[in-house]
Amino acid sequence: MALNRSALRIENVAKFPEGGASVRISYRLRPSRSRRPGILVDRRAARMSFHGGVAETILFEEWRINNAQGMIGSVIGVILLTALYEGLKSYREYLFESEEIEKVCVNTNYDFRKVFTILYYVVYYYSALLFSGVHFFQTFLHVIQIVLGYFLMFIFMTYNYWLCIAVGTGTALGYWLFQWDKANNDNTDCCS
Repeated sequence: MALNRSALRIENVAKFPEGGASVRISYRLRPSRSRRPGILVDRRAARMSFHGGVAETILFEEWRINNAQGMIGSVIGVILLTALYEGLKSYREYLFESEEIEKVCVNTNYDFRKVFTILYYVVYYYSALLFSGVHFFQTFLHVIQIVLGYFLMFIFMTYNYWLCIAVGTGTALGYWLFQWDKANNDNTDCCS
């Protein structure tokens, strides 16, 4: 690796052993405004503190905003995305609670066959649940929920306080819209 300070370019040359071909990778860096001379910093690095402003890249290079209208539209989109995440989470809980699971009753009058009979029904019962359409649908929804959760985490990690407020507002809106049935305090198990 060679550092050419006059051109502010870092070059790395990789040679392959058999063919003798080489690949040249170069990076152009601008000098930082740091007090320490000789330190090169890429100015495109993300800011790691909360900040305002409207110039931001959100999730993808194509979702780049640089004016107030773009920020307002992005904030509304993030609020809706977060509310959708809360709605999906609530729908998955609803599906899980509404799914009626038949309990297998095993009649085991013979003691020496008791273990094998129970084992047979347990394997049959759980394999039927594992390959059911409902379980595949729940798995698909789970993957979507996890991906949406990571997208929201990455949006929050832009540290733009407008987008952070949008994630919090969307969470509150989604909980208010989709978790209203938990407001009646029937979900508590204690003191009953």
